[in-house]
Amino acid sequence: MRGVSTAFWSIVLIGSTASIAAGFVGGRSIGSAGALPVAEARHEDDGLPAPIRQRLLRRSLFGTHSLDSAGAFDPYGDPELAVSDRSRPAAGYSSGTDRARIAVIVVDAGAAGPGLDAFVGSSLPLTLAVAPADDDAASIVQRIDAAGKTAVVDGSAASPAQVATLLHAGARGVIVSLDQQRATKLLGHIDRNAVVVDAALAEDDDVSAAARSLHRHVYTRDVIADARDDGAYIDFMLRDALAIAQRTGTAIVAVHARTQSFDAIARFADRAQRDGADIVALTDLDH
Repeated sequence: MRGVSTAFWSIVLIGSTASIAAGFVGGRSIGSAGALPVAEARHEDDGLPAPIRQRLLRRSLFGTHSLDSAGAFDPYGDPELAVSDRSRPAAGYSSGTDRARIAVIVVDAGAAGPGLDAFVGSSLPLTLAVAPADDDAASIVQRIDAAGKTAVVDGSAASPAQVATLLHAGARGVIVSLDQQRATKLLGHIDRNAVVVDAALAEDDDVSAAARSLHRHVYTRDVIADARDDGAYIDFMLRDALAIAQRTGTAIVAVHARTQSFDAIARFADRAQRDGADIVALTDLDH
């Protein structure tokens, strides 16, 4: 009896081994073909559609169809551009008797969604930039204006007509980074009373030269405080802005509409006031 049982289980083991080997060989042959088998096209009389042909999809970590292209380009996100190298004289300013003035521009306010609420509701006289391409841009400008804040147009990628439309909606100026030719075209077609800020984001940026040729006053962005979304970095860059203001009388700081940046600005406003500087609206920078 024992011998019969042993023979039976030996047969089972041999059969199982053969089945596994056959499956392995079959799997290798399918894998080496580089694709799954595709059924033959349907017969005219079976009434069924032809099967969907399957193809191999390869995921990529780089390139235009990968995650590295999911977010829009942020011109204010380069720490190398965090401090403008354009110095200016401290005309008419005395650090011993005058208070310095600092204007804060929130550069992506029009695309911030619910994140805009804290900036609009703040007691600080912030300046908020809206791009013509932002959803409901004109309505956002009107909301900013109604809240007693200053709206400016982010015009680097906009036409003169688009900028003029938002100026008509209530924006008080424009912030741009353009070469001289494009800047001259833009500034020559918008309200002469609009405030002009050179964002200073590119080597060929020459908004200042264009403004001078049109006899228009221009401000230059001094510091991008949150090119890195890090609290300690933002605090450090704001201290740099304070130092510029104490030396020259004014400073313009750009930040993004982020919660961490808003909190840093609120802390900075108290420190700046203690150290002889005030946060002011962009339109009050020279008053």
